[in-house]
Amino acid sequence: MSSSPPVWFTGLAALTIFMVMLSLGLLLGRDELASALRRRNVLAAIVFGVFVPIPALAVALVKVLGLEGPARLGIVLMSVSPGAPVALRRAIDAGGHARFAPALHLAIVLLAVITVPLSIAILNVVFGVSFAVSALDVGQQVFFAQLLPIGLGAAILAFRPALAASIQPPLQRLSNVLLIAALLACFYLFGGMLLEIGWTPTLAGMGLTICALGIGSACAGRDVEARAPAAVAAAMRNPGLALMIAAANKADVAVAAAVFGYALGGAVVVAAYVARRVRTRRIELN
Repeated sequence: MSSSPPVWFTGLAALTIFMVMLSLGLLLGRDELASALRRRNVLAAIVFGVFVPIPALAVALVKVLGLEGPARLGIVLMSVSPGAPVALRRAIDAGGHARFAPALHLAIVLLAVITVPLSIAILNVVFGVSFAVSALDVGQQVFFAQLLPIGLGAAILAFRPALAASIQPPLQRLSNVLLIAALLACFYLFGGMLLEIGWTPTLAGMGLTICALGIGSACAGRDVEARAPAAVAAAMRNPGLALMIAAANKADVAVAAAVFGYALGGAVVVAAYVARRVRTRRIELN
């Protein structure tokens, strides 16, 4: 059975991601890009932390636990799929240097065009499988899901700042509603299958996300303001990209449930991290 979800779910997910990234693009100006360029060494260290240690930890985990089938595949595919669309919003919510977060996110999704096919090639050797994904496949997914709406939002901000300021709040509220709808749809489609394959992907997602938060923060080094965006960027993986790879290789539909399980576990950990950061900032301000 193919891992491709129903058409209505694909449409809902595409609309949700587009609105999320468009609303965030309305916040992306020249100052954000300049901020990242002034932190080139930190940016390089964080990018390394996003692309290398997390997949290595995931491979070690599935080998130590002896995982097979959809659970193993879902965990590994999520580990090599960086740049979740909602990661940028979570990074901004977490605090730190807000101008650094958008540029960091852009760097991650652009580099994914190179790193994801390379990671899949390495995993083929490690696990003796024959998965394949091209840079074009990854580039198309990244462009239409993230770069296009971000670019559109940034263009509106650059040329019509008043319009951007007026439409950003309602767009953000709409994207929040769509995110809730998409989450409920995921439970409807994949909840039963996740119960069948077990909660291992969810627990793995939680554990690897905790490790990723620490790795991202450590990669920021002494740049205190970059630690929160770096932690979230390293922690949040891209389920849409993982599902695209699974569908391109005709993986079983249970893999989609495993991907959802990992994403669910990771989202719980990141939400707790962001909530703690917000609470800490409020205490400091008071």
